[in-house]
Amino acid sequence: MKYRNVLVGGSVGLVFLAGCKSFDDYQEERVAYAVKHFERARYDNIDAERVLSLDECVRLAVKNNLDLKVFGLEEQVAKEMRTSEMLGMLPELNVSDNLTGRSNTPASSSRQVHGTGPGTYTYSQSQDRNVNYLNVDLALSVLDFGLAFFNTQQSQDRMLLRQQRTRRAEQNLVLDTVRVYFQVAAAQRAINVAGKLLEECRNRYELIEQMGDSGQITPFRAFDEVKQFVEMEKRLTNYIRSYENSCVELRSLLGFYPNAAIRVDDSVLDTVPEFDFPEMELMEQIALMKRPELYEVDMQKHINVLECRKTLVMMFPNVRMFVDFTNSNNSFLYHSTWWELGIRAAYNLLKLPQHIARYQAYSAQVDAEEARTYAQAIAVMAQVRIAHANLVATRERLNIDTRVNAAYRKNLEKAEGSSRVSGELSQLELAHMRLAAAETEIEKYLSLGNYYVAYFRILNTLGIENLHEATVAELKKRLEDERVRAAEELAHAKAEYEAEQAKIREAEQQLETPVEPPAEPAA
Repeated sequence: MKYRNVLVGGSVGLVFLAGCKSFDDYQEERVAYAVKHFERARYDNIDAERVLSLDECVRLAVKNNLDLKVFGLEEQVAKEMRTSEMLGMLPELNVSDNLTGRSNTPASSSRQVHGTGPGTYTYSQSQDRNVNYLNVDLALSVLDFGLAFFNTQQSQDRMLLRQQRTRRAEQNLVLDTVRVYFQVAAAQRAINVAGKLLEECRNRYELIEQMGDSGQITPFRAFDEVKQFVEMEKRLTNYIRSYENSCVELRSLLGFYPNAAIRVDDSVLDTVPEFDFPEMELMEQIALMKRPELYEVDMQKHINVLECRKTLVMMFPNVRMFVDFTNSNNSFLYHSTWWELGIRAAYNLLKLPQHIARYQAYSAQVDAEEARTYAQAIAVMAQVRIAHANLVATRERLNIDTRVNAAYRKNLEKAEGSSRVSGELSQLELAHMRLAAAETEIEKYLSLGNYYVAYFRILNTLGIENLHEATVAELKKRLEDERVRAAEELAHAKAEYEAEQAKIREAEQQLETPVEPPAEPAA
């Protein structure tokens, strides 16, 4: 039994040193994380009575959102990788110290090979029994230095690329926060509007039943009345369910425990804003200048360009320069300290075809990235136009819902103020009008929230935070300066395009020209 325990203990020690994990280990670890993360989320909370504005929600989301924090950590990883590649350009510096000892004295003898007799020489000693060698070697590989230099540039591009991804993730987070914020605000208004009406709607069931029993309405009319109230109650109840779901989603975006205990300032739904936009062509150019996705494609293209240069460097011989310092305590040496300088060049001819194919592959990849840049630009311009069209459609829907709600309210006020409204049947019709007017008011709030979201979606497609007059003026000036600088290049590109189109038109005309049959020879 004791021997078995020793074997088990040794096995456990080997497993621990090897770092292997079984499924049970991962399961225990996951249980520990479950408790830890749950408790952390519970206490990372916000006051349920606090009323949050839109600016506060956006600020909290940018500060606390967990996905955005992950992007930030990945950006830090990219920075450390860049530093690592920069340090790779340093030369090699190796310091070694060798101490050797023998049990006897090393000695040798020599024998005469050519001569008159088989004479021998006495034994001689050329090394001490204990010898210590100190060696300092400084070496620089030109090929490794060049590759490390290009790797540093690529790491810099990857770090900038990560920054653009973090920036785009932040923009998408702001848009999601705005979208869910207005969902919560509209749902809060819906609950305030429909709360008392739902109780009134449920009380009407008994009235309809009494009217049916007394013969004031037919059973068919009673069935239709109950059906209408049930459908209205379902629609109003759905707003309450959507409110809870939106609250959970908003708290999740803000980085808090995902329950429904949150309140937002819905006074923003009391006014209809007027948004001003520059001309469509300017917005398209702003998007082409500011969208992070386009920066990512440009950086990826430059990374592939650097891969081409690295491949060219690898086609050259590997030249290695070194400086070697050695010190030995061997008393039989004439010089115990010496320096060595050297240059070594090596070239692998059979690797040249591979490098050529590699260069061609990355050159084709650069062309693909160039085409992807243009395709992405076309997609971005399309997104700008679609977002603007969505804003126009949302504004039209808001105007319609506002007019419909005003008409329902006007008719309801007339009905409530009429002296002819009397009797149970009239009260039933009046309840229908109140519920219908409440539903149109809720639809108006939902349309107004969608109108706000459509505006922020345009900002998201443009890749900017606002469309203030100063911001638009600055971006417009930068575009005009670039247009002046690249006027000659643009004129050359335009001339090439027009020449190509002229050739195409000429070829089409030649295809459309009928071919005359050959003339018959004279008799």
